[in-house]
Amino acid sequence: MPDNKEWSVVVIDDEEDIRDVMAMMLRDSGYHVEVAPDGVSGIRLCGQSRPRIVITDIRMPGIDGLKVLETLKRDMPHIEVIVATAFGEMDVAIKALQLDASDFITKPISHDALFMSLKRAKERFTAKEKIKEYTALLEKQVADQAIILHQDKMMSLGRLAASVAHEINNPLSGVLNYVRLMQRILGRGRLTDENTEKFKNQLELVESEISRCSQIVSSLLTFSRKSEPVLDKISVDDLINRSVLLCRHKLELTKIELTISINSHLPPVEGDFNQLQQCLINLIFNAIDAMPGGGKLEIAAESGQPEGFVTISVKDTGSGISEKDLPHIFEPFYTTKKNGYGVGLGLSTVYGIMERHRGGVEVKSRPGGGAVFMLRLPLPRNI
Repeated sequence: MPDNKEWSVVVIDDEEDIRDVMAMMLRDSGYHVEVAPDGVSGIRLCGQSRPRIVITDIRMPGIDGLKVLETLKRDMPHIEVIVATAFGEMDVAIKALQLDASDFITKPISHDALFMSLKRAKERFTAKEKIKEYTALLEKQVADQAIILHQDKMMSLGRLAASVAHEINNPLSGVLNYVRLMQRILGRGRLTDENTEKFKNQLELVESEISRCSQIVSSLLTFSRKSEPVLDKISVDDLINRSVLLCRHKLELTKIELTISINSHLPPVEGDFNQLQQCLINLIFNAIDAMPGGGKLEIAAESGQPEGFVTISVKDTGSGISEKDLPHIFEPFYTTKKNGYGVGLGLSTVYGIMERHRGGVEVKSRPGGGAVFMLRLPLPRNI
């Protein structure tokens, strides 16, 4: 006999003989059984004992079986409900199935029909539980991915911080010098026409440098912000230029020559600007790490290969990637860098972001011959 001890069943029927016979058959098969004489007490009993399966008669005084079914599915949707109908009540049986009954059986109830319906109800209950477990696991994985994504962003942000500090310090030093110079001129008395013209030029430079600082800070704040992905139309030109803005000082510091080549009339792409910027900055910093003694970095963008996508490529003249490492570089926590220089999340994060954007990331490399990473970004679906 199968082990049915974990399966609790409530039988609801206003006919005492039928309740007793059904309860006896179920208990003989190992089920834990409770009974109720009407719909109201049956619903109350289910609320107390939380059974896995309910077998309810349709024709009962007060609340009928369909109302019991409807109430249980609303308040305790995990319960599988089998309804018992009179012979020929096909319309009632169909209505019960529409209300999400597990099965229906007709009276008089035979042993085989009862246990076949129970078997189906148990299979349905088990399948639903597995789906719930899988959904919970999937939600946890999504949450974990979001945490890893943000952790990687914070690591990239830390690397950006030193670069941005210098990037902001340079224009601010210029602004400070211009302001001091203007104060000194003002201290000499009334402005001459020549000094007035100098003031105008210097104020324009001050405005330009402060605007540059503001743009850098704005880009940094956007990059660091933890936010839900928001898909929108994105200018590839803007994406590349704002990413480079945050990395330019690091490039200059490491004596890397930067070339940007963007095809004219590129269509916008669809994506989350913040996340795509993270991808591009990760690739730029990886390229910088691959060229510690300096080199050339080329960022290019073109459309049409493959059709429906824009490709952004990041090409360096560094040491390249070995054949042994190449198949593993997108795996989480796989890194070819020395200890303390990376934890191996950057490229796996890029891969995950591109997958969620209906795009992809590819790499071509050979040892000693540099590497080129290609981001495939989809065009908006309504174009």
